[in-house]
Amino acid sequence: MEATGRGHFAGVTMSVLQNQDFWWGEGDDMFFIDGETTPSIVGTGSEDYFLGAWDFGQHAFSYGLFGAPVKGDERAGSRSSVYRFHLDSPIPFTKSLRATIEHGHGNHRSDNFFSVAYWYQTEPHAAFPPLPAVDLRVPRLHPVGGPGSDTK
Repeated sequence: MEATGRGHFAGVTMSVLQNQDFWWGEGDDMFFIDGETTPSIVGTGSEDYFLGAWDFGQHAFSYGLFGAPVKGDERAGSRSSVYRFHLDSPIPFTKSLRATIEHGHGNHRSDNFFSVAYWYQTEPHAAFPPLPAVDLRVPRLHPVGGPGSDTK
């Protein structure tokens, strides 16, 4: 998520369609505030950012500000969904914000990640980029091997 202008980050929902086996949630969250080249906020893994350490306790859960209401198996084809809202801890910015999360440690995963970011922003702000073509937004299952991938 990238925003130019003044505002505050309020949360995110994210879903994953796994293309490979094993745990997808080791990607670090990073927040680059007001043009930073090195992020001032760096997390320790997706499951920690979404407040569900240790693989979300192996089960789905939902609370008011965070949750993992869909917790798939750790295999190709599985789906998981998580959310976190920063209503009690917004991330303010005065010039710009770039919020990222790695796809596995060091972006080594080839899974499909889908997210919606929520933020408040004052006018004026930079124009939003156009959405990619529909065929580029449709999830694709491309197994990369392993017991859950149905590939030999």
